Amino acid sequence: MISLQHRSMSEFIQPEFLKALRPRQATPNLSLTVVPIDQHTSFELWTPKWTIKTKEFTPLEIELLRRDSPRVARIMSKLVWLMGAICIAEDDWEVGDRQPIYDWDNVVEFVRREGRSRNPLVTRVIFSPQTIIPIYDKGRKQVGRIPPQAWEVSPPHWSIIFDDLIPVEQSFQLKQGGDWVSVEIWTGKPMRREVRSGQFYVEYHDLYASNRLGKF
Repeated sequence: MISLQHRSMSEFIQPEFLKALRPRQATPNLSLTVVPIDQHTSFELWTPKWTIKTKEFTPLEIELLRRDSPRVARIMSKLVWLMGAICIAEDDWEVGDRQPIYDWDNVVEFVRREGRSRNPLVTRVIFSPQTIIPIYDKGRKQVGRIPPQAWEVSPPHWSIIFDDLIPVEQSFQLKQGGDWVSVEIWTGKPMRREVRSGQFYVEYHDLYASNRLGKF
């Protein structure tokens, strides 16, 4: 449920931006998802139904995504301005001290550059609540019987998934599953603490990215 009664949030993100545009015709290749912002407020997002074999979307669906994109960008820009976004390219491993980006235009430019995207479009936002998980050595298969080598604490965060609008003649097509990039809005720094040494360090990551193809 989308609550419009939370005054403090309505001063931060206007209530009219929380609701997605409604098409007049059916959109079988799109689903309307609800993404939480806080315990009182959520926003709606049109999400393409991704399959390996089918990547065709109707002109109406493409136009709906295009027209609704500025509204979604307004919401994302507010969250990025407030908390910052951690942006990681596929071959970037030195991310423990990564500084967040607080400007949405710079985030989009990162996706355009590192994801080789012409017209980046937010098509999925995944909210992950806080998790505390054990980390095992890959060689240890007796999970649960042997103590973990570390524990990882991941604060609540949003994973932002972009797709690309490709110009085709006088219209557009939606390109999915392009070059991998990770754009995360974290509410705090994720950390990992080693069991034996007690050492801890910050480790930004995208829990969703590694399973992206399997979950669509």
